Amino acid sequence: MAMSWLKRCVSEVSLIYAYTIANTQAALEYRSAFIVQVVAMLANDSLWLFFWWNYFQQFPLVNGWQGSDIVILWAVSACGFGISVAIFGNARQISALVMNGGLDAYLGMPRYALIHVCIAATDPTAWGDIIFAIGAYLLLVRPDIGHIGLFILLVLLVSLIYTAFMVLLNSLAFFLGNTEGMAQQLFGALISFSTYPMDIFNGFVRVLLFTVLPAGFISFVPLQLLRHFSWSLLGILISAVAIFILAAAGLFEAGLRRYESGNLMGSQM
Repeated sequence: MAMSWLKRCVSEVSLIYAYTIANTQAALEYRSAFIVQVVAMLANDSLWLFFWWNYFQQFPLVNGWQGSDIVILWAVSACGFGISVAIFGNARQISALVMNGGLDAYLGMPRYALIHVCIAATDPTAWGDIIFAIGAYLLLVRPDIGHIGLFILLVLLVSLIYTAFMVLLNSLAFFLGNTEGMAQQLFGALISFSTYPMDIFNGFVRVLLFTVLPAGFISFVPLQLLRHFSWSLLGILISAVAIFILAAAGLFEAGLRRYESGNLMGSQM
């Protein structure tokens, strides 16, 4: 049983890797456009980081936060987002696929439909986020080998949160109709809150940022782990990632049953 599960995981990872390579090669066919998009995103991220960096040059310590903390915050968030969009870039199209019947093309495939849907496309601008994040973290924070390894682990976990949250939002289309606009707005809110110091939020808002909008697990928890590593805190982050993934997969599967039933009814009529 365990070996069968392990083989399936290896098979799915191989599929994701193959799709990522193929999607990136397809994007590189239009090399000039690819480079322009990457450079534009790199410049956009750098501009925002410059704003915060300049702010902390004027006010070196704000409520316990320093300039290096903002660099780490932006690096983890941007890199996690970049990996998510580069590998699972089609997750934000689930709502549109539900509404126009585009999921039919994935349901007949032998692999897990949700993974196939998510990895079917990429966003070239994601590489700008990844390059920015890695460059900022290495050049401005200057971490040791241990922290670099931890950074890689954390951004992978963050990318899974981003992806699961997008799947959750778009899977609501199975039940509520076209939720593409709402999903984009809420996902944009998640990105925004993930790039602000968590200590400026208190009370009910802070609770929301660890539940409804999981910005705290994207920014605050990784920052704490890179500051002062704790196995218990890492366990909490991994548990949160697992919960969001299971919730996203569960909601998609529940919606897929409705989607399939609708198709069958349509065929019968």
